[in-house]
Formats: sequence, structure tokens, C-alpha cells
Amino acid sequence: MLQVRGVVFAVALVATALLASTAMAQDVDFSFNDWSDVTQVCPTCEPPPADELVLRNGDTVQGTIRAVNPVFYTVERFGEVRTVPAGDVQEVNWKRGDQPRGLDSLDQIVLKNGHVLTGEIIVDNDRPPYFEIQSSYLEYSYTVFKSQIAMVFRDGQEYDFEAAMQEVEDVRE
Repeated sequence: MLQVRGVVFAVALVATALLASTAMAQDVDFSFNDWSDVTQVCPTCEPPPADELVLRNGDTVQGTIRAVNPVFYTVERFGEVRTVPAGDVQEVNWKRGDQPRGLDSLDQIVLKNGHVLTGEIIVDNDRPPYFEIQSSYLEYSYTVFKSQIAMVFRDGQEYDFEAAMQEVEDVRE
């Protein structure tokens, strides 16, 4: 098991190095980027029920809302994940009538390149500084080095992970 974790850690280290070369500035743009041209993955199937975000400009975004926090909604459709700024949303129409329990209390890690990982942070390590997050809807966990992170939400609220890292450094000195 220890060897497997070592291999996973090494792979995560390489992936993080690759992400570092494409990382954007600390400010992340959560503006909705339109879906790909896929409108249905099964042409003969009935379209799946979807949550709907009605935006202030009149546009709608349909998909499964995977998480909600004070800054943005995380929406998934056909495996694509997008963010929609909370301030752009006028109304939410839930496919089952009400917001599912727990969507506003998930952990989220926002990478500097704009990708958002949603689930439960299961490891918060200081040396080396990384998080491991278990996906809330896939059977994956992701290791993310803190240097690649723009924002962190714990239990649905923004978490100042940089201040927490500094506190650890101050205690060690």
C-alpha cells in the first residue's frame, strides 16, 4: 500500500509540474464557458432531467449542479464541468424541486488554471504542502500541490489555506 501511495504521489508531482507550466494568475475567472457541441450522448434516449440556472442576462445553463458555494455554482453535463458565478444567477430550478442536501457543504479546490475539484478533502499535508480530495461523484481522489491552488472551500466556505500554511511555518520556527 505504501508503494502504491508513493507511485500516486510521484504521478501527482509530475502532473503538477505540467500544470505549473500552464497556470494562470491568482485571480480565477469563474465566468461560464459554453459547453462543447455535444447535445446528447445517446441520440435514441430521452434527455436526462437537468437542473437549470437562469442567468441575469436571460440565458440558461442546464446540467447537474454538483456543488454550491458563495462564489460560484459547479455544474456538470456529459462529463464536462463548468462554473457559473453566483452573482450571475437570477434563479435556480432544481430537477427534483429542491436543492439536494449537502451541495453547499462540500469541499472544493480551485486550481490556478481554472479547474475545480469537488468532494471531501481527505488529506491536508504541510510538508510537502498538498491536499488530497476525494471526488463527490466519481470514484477518484486527486492530489494537488498547494502551489497550484487559487482558492479552497471547506464545508462550502472559503478557506484561507495560505494563512493556515503560514501558521504552521510560524510554529515550526
